[in-house]
Amino acid sequence: MILTKGFLRPQPEIKRYILIIGLLLWTQTAYIFYAFFQLYREGLRFLTGQLGDRVLLVLTPTENYIYNLFYAAIASSLGFSIAMRFTLQNFINRANRRTLSLARRTLNSEGFWTWSFLLWFGKLGSMLGIWYIIFAMQYDLDLIKEFPLMLALLPVVLFYSSWPSLYKLIRLNKAKWFFGITFVFVSMTFVFAFKNFIDYKKLNDNILSNSPQHVYDLRKPYSQSQQRIYQQSIMFDVYVVKDTISTEEPVIFFDWIENSVRLAEIQNAVKEELEKVSVYEQYQLTANLHIDERIPIRQIIPILSGFRKAGLRKIQFSTGRKYSRYPADYPLFRNSGIQKVLPLYFERFSTFLDSAEQIDLTGKRFKLSESLMYRNGILKCYNRIEINVNQEFVTLNNQSIELLDLEQIVYSFIGKYSPDYVIVLNSDDDITYGRYIEILDILWTQVDRLRNEMSLELYNQPFDYWYWEHERDTIKGQYPRNILEWTTEEQRLNELIIKAGNKH
Repeated sequence: MILTKGFLRPQPEIKRYILIIGLLLWTQTAYIFYAFFQLYREGLRFLTGQLGDRVLLVLTPTENYIYNLFYAAIASSLGFSIAMRFTLQNFINRANRRTLSLARRTLNSEGFWTWSFLLWFGKLGSMLGIWYIIFAMQYDLDLIKEFPLMLALLPVVLFYSSWPSLYKLIRLNKAKWFFGITFVFVSMTFVFAFKNFIDYKKLNDNILSNSPQHVYDLRKPYSQSQQRIYQQSIMFDVYVVKDTISTEEPVIFFDWIENSVRLAEIQNAVKEELEKVSVYEQYQLTANLHIDERIPIRQIIPILSGFRKAGLRKIQFSTGRKYSRYPADYPLFRNSGIQKVLPLYFERFSTFLDSAEQIDLTGKRFKLSESLMYRNGILKCYNRIEINVNQEFVTLNNQSIELLDLEQIVYSFIGKYSPDYVIVLNSDDDITYGRYIEILDILWTQVDRLRNEMSLELYNQPFDYWYWEHERDTIKGQYPRNILEWTTEEQRLNELIIKAGNKH
């Protein structure tokens, strides 16, 4: 018998049926792991739309496939470790101590890396899952854009973690084995990535179809001035969106998309909201308005008039935060914006105007008595300026002015005459809601600025530091928001006064 090189250390041979079984085990376990990971991801996405900030983690087709590749690669790595363990345990020649020792070392190395990874991956996955469910983390963390190398290298490192030990066990055809298992790993990863166990687009549509912001592409304006509604129990959401089919009038929803309200039904809908709270809370109930910035202001005025007629005065124009890196629909901005208190509505005043408009008052003079039903007669008691706004330009006391100059003039005017001042804001009916908020924000911001300066000067604290304390009332008393916007009834009264030739 001819002796050959290495006869004392014969090459371990793997029987073909064991190799086939190992390959099938690799494929099946990888497929099961991949299914689990993807279902876990879709379950997490579903919960983000139902709990916490209730903002669905939306995946684009590209993002979905990239995450599928990541999960498929991880699953294929775990499947390989199980298949390798099965194969080594069934082909080892236990009479050869060296081979047995190398096999055990390989299995120990594989077990250490696999279980260490599963422990780390499970903790990190659970932590991120909880964060995403409670908070809309997609606005702060984008794994694909911020950590692409981690997503690409993590499954590769896991897959090849046992190769140094396996390399010593396989003495011949090492390159063949290396490229062979690499080919199976890569092929399995890319093939599995095309499989979606749940239609992620359908999940997106099912949840987002209940969101007026998504269905009607609601675009909220931004503002620098921000107040916040803290008590969820004394507020309700109103969505005023632009109809993509008919542009005659906006579409209105109370709280959710199934509760559509026509313009003529606004008053009754508001009364139903008032009946849901106690008598005391009715005076605190706030309508949180989410209005598309493209809607003309003339279509918003009847809605506000309906609120006044129903007896609801506190409203908030929900806006995004100007100069923030977050979009306008960021969850923390949902209950923030510009707050207003609407004037009281007096039905008998409207009845009086209906009668007065039937009389020819041309050339006749009458004295406007003081009344709580209107504010037309109080202007003479205050230092005032008048701002007129249309879609193209702004005038201050009938003089065209740039917005930057307007900010400084309003700031100086309020600082000089407050609290005995009033700013009359007249908005053209054709301006958009976004334009209206832009000008309103300038006026609100100057008051905020003066309040903050006074708070820092007197108490060495910003104005937002105070909540119910007397310091807050003192500052607000010095710098109130005396911004006057005529109601529909007051405008009608002004027209009667002008028609009769009276000055006001």
